[in-house]
Amino acid sequence: MQVATDSERERIALGHEVDWSHTSVVKFERLPVADARTLLDEGYVDPQARVGDSPTMVEILAFCERWSAESPQTDGETSLHGRVVAPEDPETGVYFEGVRYTGPTSAEFVRAFADTFATAQSFMLEKDLHARCWFR
Repeated sequence: MQVATDSERERIALGHEVDWSHTSVVKFERLPVADARTLLDEGYVDPQARVGDSPTMVEILAFCERWSAESPQTDGETSLHGRVVAPEDPETGVYFEGVRYTGPTSAEFVRAFADTFATAQSFMLEKDLHARCWFR
């Protein structure tokens, strides 16, 4: 899938435009779930893309939407981290490399997080405190 590469993706993911003459990748952290949804809906994210052994981008976002503060399942805070790749790069796009969750956890959340992100290169899960994973 060809993704959109205009500067609006940078404003959504990073909060500013990027001068791509100086870099080819810019990382982001704590991207709100609603902004991740906007990036996907506006065509800046390939829904079927993966980072290493990660779930697809759409599967990562679905997990986050289910367990975000706006969801009736949780009172915690969910955000995403990842990267924006330069428009000229063959791998251009926005990639969700992982998830960060802070707040109370249920047994159902712990199982879902472990099942969804078990293949992550970096994985932390502490009951009623936080969960974090990172794919490379």
